[in-house]
Amino acid sequence: MPRNTTGGSGHRSQRNSESNKTKSNNKVVDSLLDDIANKQSTDGVFIGRIQRRLGSGRMEVFYTSNETIEHKERVVEHIVQAPIRGGMRGRGKKDVWVDVGGLVMIANSGLGNAEWSIIAVLHDDQAARYRKICPTADPRLFVKVASAEDGADDGGVEFIEEEDDEVDVDDI
Repeated sequence: MPRNTTGGSGHRSQRNSESNKTKSNNKVVDSLLDDIANKQSTDGVFIGRIQRRLGSGRMEVFYTSNETIEHKERVVEHIVQAPIRGGMRGRGKKDVWVDVGGLVMIANSGLGNAEWSIIAVLHDDQAARYRKICPTADPRLFVKVASAEDGADDGGVEFIEEEDDEVDVDDI
């Protein structure tokens, strides 16, 4: 059914438009991807994958970085705890959804308790663009999360029914 653009009693105002939170999130991610494509400095900002939820708006994030150790360039893996930025909590969380397995942009704020924070969330098209721009990125960032519907074993109990003779209720 086509979208109602004429108004009237069946028209819902602003139903098919992007919210301000989504627009600002997309601007931040697109500007980072432009900086990476133009080989500009992106110190302290990394693309990571959410491993698990820790509660109170905190997530465990996995990311990799290139560091020089003993005069050799090496890829170093990091796992950090990062809280979700305030704009993506409360009413904003329905527009910018942060979930396990999603790609996020994290930044090092250097502030005591919450040294890292999640700044923005990458959508599928932005993740594909990042993969195209940076082919040396860790492939573990782009692995799809298996769901229970995909036939993955979830560790549950499976009962095997043996074919016995039917019990006659009248004999009991």
